[in-house]
Amino acid sequence: MNILLVSTTAIGDTVMATPFLRAVRRRYPEARITMFAHVRRIEIFKNNPHADRLLPYYGKGKKLFRTLTALRGGRFGLVIILHANDPDIVPLARWTRAPMRVGWGESRRAGWLTHTILRTNPPEHFMLHKKRLLESVGIPVEELRTEVFLDAADEAPYRRDFLPWLKGASPAGGYVAMHAFGSHSAKWWPLENFFEMAQRIRERQGFATVFVGDAEAALLIRRHPRFDPAVHFAPGGCSIRESAVFIREARGMLTTDSGPMHLAFALRCPSLCLFGPTKPELHGPCFDTERHLVLARDPLASLTVEEVADAWGRLAARP
Repeated sequence: MNILLVSTTAIGDTVMATPFLRAVRRRYPEARITMFAHVRRIEIFKNNPHADRLLPYYGKGKKLFRTLTALRGGRFGLVIILHANDPDIVPLARWTRAPMRVGWGESRRAGWLTHTILRTNPPEHFMLHKKRLLESVGIPVEELRTEVFLDAADEAPYRRDFLPWLKGASPAGGYVAMHAFGSHSAKWWPLENFFEMAQRIRERQGFATVFVGDAEAALLIRRHPRFDPAVHFAPGGCSIRESAVFIREARGMLTTDSGPMHLAFALRCPSLCLFGPTKPELHGPCFDTERHLVLARDPLASLTVEEVADAWGRLAARP
């Protein structure tokens, strides 16, 4: 059987698709599985042993002929939409002519799918919803652990540009990763608070601080009037995978609810996760919970440095 899995949204959603790819492979070990993901996030599935092919989604209406040709040519028997916001995804699933098309019942075009489920009330964790979706069509999901498969090429910026700096910057020989932003500003914790936390961690634990994020995030940090020149920023040109190396090698991570937070979960990096308007019970850690702490406050800016520092101390004290 040829199977198409669809996950075309943000970094965190894409990372959270990985246990369901694994579950489909376990259920159909001989199948040819194609992962249909946004071109900007598809690298998350690189080296994943459970995917036979990666098919990029370019955005609504973009490179449409190429996409239509690939989808029809895939001769899929099963299409599962794990997560997608774009209005063309259900029509694209129908275009495949797959006899089984699985997705969410709230879609305006749910009638074009053959199997759907509805969200629960109250809502369940994002990953439990997807687990229920797969199990509704006979695919058991044994575990929800996410995974990203990095390789030596992904480590190049870390080893070439960062390790020489770290030798002089960290008396304790380690560092903490930080991510200050999110998909909208209500999910951000003030940058000056992150700088204050970096200073406290440096003074109390001897660890350096490295911010991860894209080039725009790097610019916002460096232009901030209270920018701390003692912190490092993972090169803004890094790919998602290259940035993930900085998270994997960190002693811990202080992060908002964001894609890098979900990379920390996948890479088993202990993390303190700051939630504002979004709910941790829907998007927070749901495996390895002993590795992670959550602080939630809306508005997030009202969460004080003292509260975060206290939680960081509790996280650092864990074995």
